[in-house]
Amino acid sequence: MKHRILLLILLVLAPCSLQILQAQSRLYIRGSAVPGGVQQLTRFSTSTTGKYSFKFHGRLLPGNLYITTTDSPKATSRYYAPKLVDTNIVNEGTAYSSKTDSLGAEWAVLIGADNYRFTVDVTNKQVTGELFNRWYEAWICGGCVEDEQGKNIEGQNGHWQITAGKQMEQSWDDPNVFEWTGLLKAYSYNQEPKRFKINGQYGWSPKVLHPFTQDASILTAKQVWYNGSQDYKWSIVRDGYYRIKINVFLETIEAEYLGTELPDGILLTPEVETDIKVSGRQIALQSKEALTVKLYSTDGSLRDTAYGTDVTLTAPTAGIYVLTASNGHQGITRKIIVR
Repeated sequence: MKHRILLLILLVLAPCSLQILQAQSRLYIRGSAVPGGVQQLTRFSTSTTGKYSFKFHGRLLPGNLYITTTDSPKATSRYYAPKLVDTNIVNEGTAYSSKTDSLGAEWAVLIGADNYRFTVDVTNKQVTGELFNRWYEAWICGGCVEDEQGKNIEGQNGHWQITAGKQMEQSWDDPNVFEWTGLLKAYSYNQEPKRFKINGQYGWSPKVLHPFTQDASILTAKQVWYNGSQDYKWSIVRDGYYRIKINVFLETIEAEYLGTELPDGILLTPEVETDIKVSGRQIALQSKEALTVKLYSTDGSLRDTAYGTDVTLTAPTAGIYVLTASNGHQGITRKIIVR
């Protein structure tokens, strides 16, 4: 009799158990805001302790969407509903609850755009979303990056210097893709000599890419942790030349080890040397080679341009601008504050 009762309980609980397992393996979005009607979210493993999240990157249409455990309505479907109906998918963090039906489980998409990005944090039961803003630069910084000037500075004590960072090259085909090829090695004069992270500007904040665990191998890395709450870094396996590629929108990273000698046909990512000074609304740039220099406002509008080795550009008003300088093959990007 006891065995029959136990079997009955297991049969009753089986759909729920299967649903929990399903929710842990995949999530979908469905609705009028989803191109094609349904799309599967990408699972991001966020730690070695089994924690994970699900992410979306791409185009959404004006309308509503549902975050659900199945690709079509089923008796076993569960819906992740916001506390308030029609909460905007673009938000700074909204708690959700799990429901067995879609009533009141809508998330709102107000405008159509290609740059939606949102995260479903299943550990903390929260959804965070944004319209992704384009990056203009990316820098590799760390103890495995050569710092010939910094190592001789008295009192540095091996602290990483932003001036030693290596700028990654932005793709002409996809502005979200940055790539860098160069030498990484454990420099004994640096703290954390085998580690590095990637900054989204010539500075330590506000944009930073981390791995999800400390000392994750760069050769097996697949996903990045944007502005992670822990200052984790990637680690190199051995000294030598590496090629590293990131997609800052899709939050992906890949790398390959090229060896202790640079293979034939492989070029190092070149560096452009410039001296930039800001005085009032005048921005002066000097370089050893002639460059095409452009000044943009943060909305992408071109404000001024010049060509040469010693040029001056004028910002129309005080504010934040983006300065680019290129010789046609490589270049730099800087955020400029005009007061």
